[in-house]
Amino acid sequence: MTQKDSEPLRGEAAWKAAKQEIAKRNEAAYARGREQRAAQDAARRKRRVAADREETANLRSKAPTPAPRGED
Repeated sequence: MTQKDSEPLRGEAAWKAAKQEIAKRNEAAYARGREQRAAQDAARRKRRVAADREETANLRSKAPTPAPRGED
């Protein structure tokens, strides 16, 4: 390692390095957020499908049976 490599960045170089680090952390946070949102949406869809199926089953079991037609 040379003396120049061990010195901390200064000025514009330090600013650019900090900006890149922030951008990297932001992208990682966005990726985590997208994954969490996708998982939440999938769970919500799964619950909704189950509720729809249950509702359909309840409607079928509670449906009135038609009265037999008599010959008048």
